[in-house]
Amino acid sequence: MLSLIHHARPFLPPDVVFRQHPELRARLLLPGDFGAWLALRDTVIAGLPDPDLYVREDDERAFFDAHTEPAGETIGVFAHGELVAYAMVGFPACGGAALNLGSTIGLSAAQQGRVTHLSSCMVVPAWRGHGLQRVLLAARLSLAHARGRPVCLAMVSLHNHSSRHNLLRQGLHIAWTGAIDGLQRHVAMIDLEHGLHFDMADEILLPSNDFGALRDAASSGYACIGEVRDASGVRLRYVRHLHHDRAPW
Repeated sequence: MLSLIHHARPFLPPDVVFRQHPELRARLLLPGDFGAWLALRDTVIAGLPDPDLYVREDDERAFFDAHTEPAGETIGVFAHGELVAYAMVGFPACGGAALNLGSTIGLSAAQQGRVTHLSSCMVVPAWRGHGLQRVLLAARLSLAHARGRPVCLAMVSLHNHSSRHNLLRQGLHIAWTGAIDGLQRHVAMIDLEHGLHFDMADEILLPSNDFGALRDAASSGYACIGEVRDASGVRLRYVRHLHHDRAPW
């Protein structure tokens, strides 16, 4: 059974979160917001149950600057003037010194020029469970589309079940699994302008922590489009991706 998954142009969902919480305000962060951004990260990272879920950048100031105009953008959400969440997009160069995840997964140079990185996104514990992650992901897809960079890629730890779940729920799929800077990582992807063809009859379920099997499935032309959670744990649902005339995606 063949299936086409087509992604319509993204839109910001109804601001249910903001209607329910009128104290929230959102704006793009500026260079002067670096201190508040760093303090939020200190809080979130200190509370992670597994340090592999997020490994800090060596130069956080450079990372922040790379996600403000013109190289990127960072959305900040404030409650009563205090930063409680942020989400970043980056617009990497093709062939530059900085990593372009399009190169990692084998995209051509032309395709790499259309890549947006869905980079770091964090919410302080007191504001989790209110849908901010989903709203901020949708907002970042809109920013990517507005920039003409519709190939959106996100790097996620194999152990970060929550982030992977949110990405899959928003329509991304896992296109690649392997080692990046010595870390076991997925690269999730969504192409906002092109549909994706899959052979839904060719399906395999793999344990979410079996790095070798997940890596081999991706390199063999399978993509993860969902997950199954039961008594045996979390398994990822892979189906064969049909490349047609666009390689590799």
